[in-house]
Amino acid sequence: MTVRLAPDVPDLAALGAACPEDLLADPPHVVTASRIERVGTLWRVPLPGTPDREGRQQEKPRGAGTGQLYLHRYGGGWPALRARLSHPRSTSLAARHWNIACHLQANGVTTSQLVALIEQPGALAAPLSVLITRELEGFVSLRSWLGSPLDSAARERGLESLARALEAVERCGVSLPGATLDNVLLQARASDDCVALQLTNLGSEQAILRERGLVRSRLPTIAFTNLRDASIASAAARRRGAHWVSELQRELARLAPADGARAG
Repeated sequence: MTVRLAPDVPDLAALGAACPEDLLADPPHVVTASRIERVGTLWRVPLPGTPDREGRQQEKPRGAGTGQLYLHRYGGGWPALRARLSHPRSTSLAARHWNIACHLQANGVTTSQLVALIEQPGALAAPLSVLITRELEGFVSLRSWLGSPLDSAARERGLESLARALEAVERCGVSLPGATLDNVLLQARASDDCVALQLTNLGSEQAILRERGLVRSRLPTIAFTNLRDASIASAAARRRGAHWVSELQRELARLAPADGARAG
C-alpha cells in the first residue's frame, strides 16, 4: 500500500481514518461517515471537527484543520496502465491527478489543494487508487457567477482572470478536457482562514511571484478542479486537443454573449 500525504497532514488519523483501507472503501470508513455526501462521482467528506449543518462540532479536530474534503476514486485496467506509459508517467490514475496538479500549481495555475494519495499494490498498475483534495472555500462555479447580479467592472475582472488562467494552462502544456463552467471556479469572496495564515500565504505567494518576475493583480482567482483525463502534451498535440478550450468558450458565450469573447 502506498500512502502520500501533503505536508500539512500529519497522518491518516487527521483525516478521520484508522488505516489506508478506510479511505479506499466505498463509501469511505471515517469518523465523519454519517455526514459524507455523494457529489457526482466524488465523495464529499467532512474533516474531523468540522461543524455539522446545525453548527454542532461532533468531534475534535485531529491536526489537519476543518472543512470539507473531496475523495476521488480511480479504478485500474487499461486506463491505469496508460498512466504509466504516457506523460507524466504515474503509478496510478490518482498519482497522475496529483502530478498534473503539482505541475499546474508550479506554473501559477490554481487547482484544488492536494491532501492525500493512496494506491493499492498491483503488478502493472494500481487496481484502485484514491486522491483526496480540499474543497476551495469562497469559490463558486463560473456558471453560478455568471448567473448572479454583477456590475460591468466585476464581470470584466472575472473574464480577464479567466482569459489569463486559460493562457497559463496552455503555456504549461496541460489539456483539461473535463473543464466546464460547473467545475471551473472563481473566487467570489476571501478565504475564512485566520489573518495570520492569510499573511503567511500572502508572503509565500509574493516570494514565488518575485522569483518568476511576475506581479500580482487584483483579479479574482480562477481554479480548475476537474483533472480527470488531463494530460501534459507537446505543442502540436495541445493544438489538436484544444477543443476543450473552444467548448468552454462557446458555453461561456451562450451565457454571457456580450462578454464571452474576452475569455478567448
